[in-house]
Amino acid sequence: MLCFLNINKTPVLAKNNYARVINLTNLYKSTNGDDLSDIICIVEKTYFVEIISETSNVLKVNYNGICGYVRKNDVKVTLSNPLTPYPSNIKIVVGFDCNLRSSPTTKTNVSNIISVVNAGETNLQFIGRVFSEEAIDFGGTTWYYVNYNGEYGYIYNKYIRSITPIYENTEEVSYASNTNTNIKNPMTHTPSLILVIIMSVPLFAILFILYLPRKFHKKQKRIKSQKIIDKY
Repeated sequence: MLCFLNINKTPVLAKNNYARVINLTNLYKSTNGDDLSDIICIVEKTYFVEIISETSNVLKVNYNGICGYVRKNDVKVTLSNPLTPYPSNIKIVVGFDCNLRSSPTTKTNVSNIISVVNAGETNLQFIGRVFSEEAIDFGGTTWYYVNYNGEYGYIYNKYIRSITPIYENTEEVSYASNTNTNIKNPMTHTPSLILVIIMSVPLFAILFILYLPRKFHKKQKRIKSQKIIDKY
């Protein structure tokens, strides 16, 4: 699995591994808190992302073999794993010789050409699509993000002879009522710790009430057992 992210520790999958995309959204390469940047491709609505980890508003996910980030409010956590999580059987046929590029643009000061893709090539794994700001020869702004012989990059749509339509995923899955995918440790999760303390107060009060009469009774017993010495 290709991962753009520089992670210092091995990510651990969350309890609920998948979430369905309920809003058309993007897969992003990097995050700074809740701010996402560097779009990789569109995450197709009705399909799924595999959850790796989460913050309050962002999920780190695997989408079709690519690691990235999505906004949590654009997906809905499922209780069951989908049979077809990503668009599959998407056949792409290249119509003209073209370049596989590392970014969806030709306007760059540094060459972004990865390799040349020959006309008639079909050995392309569809990952996603992206709308770039650049339109070439009035061919629109759509680029396709693909895996070509183990290399990941973008091909401009005008060079594609044909591509299988991306149909809506109608697979039925059950959803989690709580969208929080991680199990919180109550001793490190502040709201949980406060709740534990609040719930413990009545217990300590009961123990104190039960213990106090016994202590008072023992003290009274010790006082009664003292001998009175007449010094006169």
